[in-house]
Amino acid sequence: MRTVAEHRRYLEEFAAQVENPEAGFFGPESMAWRISREMALGLVVLRALLMQVAHPKVAQGVADHSDFTQRPFARAYATFKAQQRIVFGSCEESIEALMRIYTRHVGIRGELQGSAAGNLAAKYEANDPSLLFWVYATLIDSMFFGYRTFLPNLKPAEWARFYEEGKLFARLIGIPAEMIPPRLADFDAWMRAAIEGNEVKVSTAGREISQALLGMPFGLAAPVTSFLAAATLPSQLRAQFGLPWSPRRQQIFDLLARWLRFISRHTSQALRTSPTYWLAMRRARAAQS
Repeated sequence: MRTVAEHRRYLEEFAAQVENPEAGFFGPESMAWRISREMALGLVVLRALLMQVAHPKVAQGVADHSDFTQRPFARAYATFKAQQRIVFGSCEESIEALMRIYTRHVGIRGELQGSAAGNLAAKYEANDPSLLFWVYATLIDSMFFGYRTFLPNLKPAEWARFYEEGKLFARLIGIPAEMIPPRLADFDAWMRAAIEGNEVKVSTAGREISQALLGMPFGLAAPVTSFLAAATLPSQLRAQFGLPWSPRRQQIFDLLARWLRFISRHTSQALRTSPTYWLAMRRARAAQS
């Protein structure tokens, strides 16, 4: 693992290769911008967060070093905002967001409590590449799921291109290139194996964090957020989090998803797009004029 100073130099070396630093590491022509601009993907933010804390070490780190259970909405929004800044920000803005995350993670280390360890080594470190890869994988997998579920699907070549760009995102957050599955099919196989294996198992800490997350943005919304979480999570993790499901609920969700896809096809891109995207487009164009 790199020191803070080493990681900054590492990111600056990446930035030095970018043709238009104001357009950031990805830029207007990238699939990363095209996919991340869709506001419908906000429907899978909860899925990604729950999948992250399904890993006992991630959950223990959050429980030991974060106020997530007291301020779940604020912390979730901060995580989403950081991801948007990394994708849509200028190289300088992205580096600052990445460095804030990396620097904070340096101090996050400890040991699993009680039965959470299972077959895992007891100690954890937030900047451990294997934990970073799990967090990255949940983001990428959730974006795939969200886009395919709530928006008109893309061509296989477009998904492959997005996955290639995702490898850059992984390296920016500190994941070694050799840890990243080479093709999208390999990534999908890795994710299935991880969920079905012995490492990703919801711990007591993970369930406590999930209860705080399911109450976002306020307690009365819990039935809606619980339904959305149960509908979007892989079935194994849905069961481990104790979220109820049934064929009837699946039918309702499928109907809602079809309705959202229909709305997306007949809605102007301007109405579907995150304001962050338009601000990034303006900045990138201004830099080229």
